[in-house]
Amino acid sequence: MLVEAAAKRWDVSADKLTTDTGYVIHPDGKKLTYGELATEAASVPVPTEVKLKDRKDFKIIGQPIHNVDNQQIVTGKPLFGLDFYREGMLFAMIQRPASFGMKIKSVDSTAAKAMQGIVDVVTFKNNVAVVGKSTWEVNKARKTLKIEYEKEGNIESTTDHDRIFKELLNSKEATVRRKDGDVDKAFKAAATVISREYQCPFLSHTPMEPMNFFAHVRPDGVELVGPTQTPDMARNATATLLGIAPEKITLELTHLGGGFGRRLKADYVLEAAELSSIIKAPVKVIWTREDDMMGGSYRPAVRYKFEAALDAKGNLTGYKLRGVGINAGNPTREDNSVALLKIY
Repeated sequence: MLVEAAAKRWDVSADKLTTDTGYVIHPDGKKLTYGELATEAASVPVPTEVKLKDRKDFKIIGQPIHNVDNQQIVTGKPLFGLDFYREGMLFAMIQRPASFGMKIKSVDSTAAKAMQGIVDVVTFKNNVAVVGKSTWEVNKARKTLKIEYEKEGNIESTTDHDRIFKELLNSKEATVRRKDGDVDKAFKAAATVISREYQCPFLSHTPMEPMNFFAHVRPDGVELVGPTQTPDMARNATATLLGIAPEKITLELTHLGGGFGRRLKADYVLEAAELSSIIKAPVKVIWTREDDMMGGSYRPAVRYKFEAALDAKGNLTGYKLRGVGINAGNPTREDNSVALLKIY
């Protein structure tokens, strides 16, 4: 389709054109990139038959291809969000409540504001941000904050999660996601029934690179730079937060020092954007490893009860799975374990 688009533009037969390393090439040597032809190619009818390249002409398939960034990665070149620097930008670290269910009662930032390199200490929502000229200075200053918290509802605990899981697993109410065959009959006729429970608590995603993002909120638009797995969601969430059109926001992606699902969320992007809008300056918000472990978005907590019905020869004749979860959506995924879910 790209070749056809180039042929139409140059008014030549498509069979006279060749392709190489992202270009469509004319017999006289002139060439066009695939990107330059993409819009026109999209309007070309999709061919019903395509002649495949001969294996001997393969340049990528079956060949050892090195990651183009390997050299930069192993030599520590600036590729990641933590590496990003903009002349004149400020750095910030945010103190968040140590437990979910706590809110700020009072803040004494006198000592932090008096420290070298500190520009400001800002309280917004349930956060206290220390803003300064370097990460080292703001990290030291944050440790001097005197913040008093008070309860805002029930404080979550593992004990509560265990209690909730036990109640739900033993409840008579359940949403049946899938049922194949006569499961009850298989269990009544079983020579042996094996039952086991397994649990996974809330866990930090713990990517190698802690959360960080740069934001510069200006009257004419917003610039965002950093590592995220969902740039469009981050951009739209920022637009909603600031009450502006998404088109006024640019978002530049850096390499991710690991994502693992943690960077599907935009909370750390919104922190940077909101703080920049308050201090009227470009700022990069940086989380420490301790911040990453104590707050943010965790992997869902789940508990499963597995039951297996076996005949006298030890063959599996029936299978039950009951799952409960917190922030897990549908914890049992009825489209998994197809073979096991069937009754033989």
